[in-house]
Amino acid sequence: MKAERILIIDDHALIVEGYKNVLLRDNEQYNIDTAYSCKEGYKKLKLARNEGIFYDIICLDMNLPAYDEMNIFSGEDLGLLSRKWFPQTKLVVLTMYNDNYRLYNIMKSLEPESFLLKRDISPQEFYTAIQKCLEGNIYYSSTISAMLRSTITSDFVLDKTDRSILHFLSKGIQTKELTDYIPLSLAGIEKRKRVMKEIFDIKGGDLVLIDFAKKHGFL
Repeated sequence: MKAERILIIDDHALIVEGYKNVLLRDNEQYNIDTAYSCKEGYKKLKLARNEGIFYDIICLDMNLPAYDEMNIFSGEDLGLLSRKWFPQTKLVVLTMYNDNYRLYNIMKSLEPESFLLKRDISPQEFYTAIQKCLEGNIYYSSTISAMLRSTITSDFVLDKTDRSILHFLSKGIQTKELTDYIPLSLAGIEKRKRVMKEIFDIKGGDLVLIDFAKKHGFL
């Protein structure tokens, strides 16, 4: 019987060790790799792609130190890369975000096989979620399930370019300089900013947009 290979990406070493202890508690055989940032996660994924390594499951935190050089700013970006490079791999998203709009965006963009709010789950529930995924089933924690049952009227989802604009603006880079970082014209960037403000129903300049994005977990 083959040992399933699992990649855990989370920037808290104690949490990673906790996940590993849960998975290995009954002497079960897993090949577990770990990473603690977007940069380390990217390198693990690239190595796996180059060497033909297959991960059965990738456990992925959303709030990770960014890897600016590769325009990877969050776990969501790593999740999108995982979907592109390893479409058969099961994706387990774990997050502290509790804003329904942010959670809905993650769900729409990544469509994870398991979506867990960290505050919801016990070690046993984490173990159950992994087993369900390996069996080919879907598993969501209680808050995620409740969010999906609620009525969400907007289908607007921030894509990677939108999140890149927010990221660089939050670093103090002015809009007129964003064309050095993002492959869009200045008019295209301004349009995306305008659409985000309209969808978020906010008025004001870049600081207002950045403040909203931070409060709702987009930064």
